[in-house]
Amino acid sequence: MQVTFDFSTAVWTIMGILAYVGVYQWSQPTLPTTPTAPPMGMTKGERVALALTAAVAVITFGSYISHGIKKVEIDKPVPTVSTTISPTAHPSPH
Repeated sequence: MQVTFDFSTAVWTIMGILAYVGVYQWSQPTLPTTPTAPPMGMTKGERVALALTAAVAVITFGSYISHGIKKVEIDKPVPTVSTTISPTAHPSPH
């Protein structure tokens, strides 16, 4: 896969950063209704994970929209590795 950086990539990167900031701000916990109640909502780590996911999704889908998918090979054979295990290598306890 060839990665190119052009103007549209820069635009989608900026859109991804804006999506990150927007999702992070949107997912702030709400203030408790009583002084002893804990805040309701996500933790900081959950908010960061959600915001990063949104940013990566925006950049990825935006790049696909701008550049398109060049080639998808579904039926191409994939190299595999085969191994054989000798019965004497791992004797059974039975």
